[in-house]
Amino acid sequence: MNDEEMKKAIEHYRLLVEKELKQEKTIGGKRLGPRKLIEKTNIDLMDITRPKRPFLGTDATDDLDTIYVTTFRIGSSKNPVSLSKSGYGTDIVAGIELGTNLVKNSLIKSVEDIAPFLAKYKIGILDIFKEEEIENGKKLDLRVYECIECAGLPNIGEPICYFETGMIIGILQELTGKKVSAEEIRCWTSGYSFCQFNVEMKEQGNE
Repeated sequence: MNDEEMKKAIEHYRLLVEKELKQEKTIGGKRLGPRKLIEKTNIDLMDITRPKRPFLGTDATDDLDTIYVTTFRIGSSKNPVSLSKSGYGTDIVAGIELGTNLVKNSLIKSVEDIAPFLAKYKIGILDIFKEEEIENGKKLDLRVYECIECAGLPNIGEPICYFETGMIIGILQELTGKKVSAEEIRCWTSGYSFCQFNVEMKEQGNE
């Protein structure tokens, strides 16, 4: 995906995000997008084999993007949906470790490298939507479109992208030397067509 294609994709999804946020509901303190809520006890095989990636999948022939995404997801397809409600766990720790090592091994050398890397390896399309200064640091609104973890999955009422949350933390901590926290607040699996992460970066030793 080149710069022009990424710009086109981000423009497309920003319009879609705007529409979906207007239809957002909050139930029991949880944000829910406009897609129908499905009661499920686990993400099954048919769910994970139906990714929706109109931009990242365009250069993959013979349905290779679907195969690639399914292969990535298949290890977690046996996990009960209840695991998506457990927050920190092995997925987020694994993501932090991977993100840290991507920087240590110079696969990502700067913040500007993150979006091209994620697109090249078809993890997702990163949109750094907003940055603002806060006390002792910075707050970021990051959005990921066509996320390899969840794009096309049903709305189960809970975000599930803990691995990607960990990657964000690991990459930014290693790049900046700051204390990084991240939380996914919207996801395909909570009814949206995007994933949104609230990220804070603060100087070490400051709360």
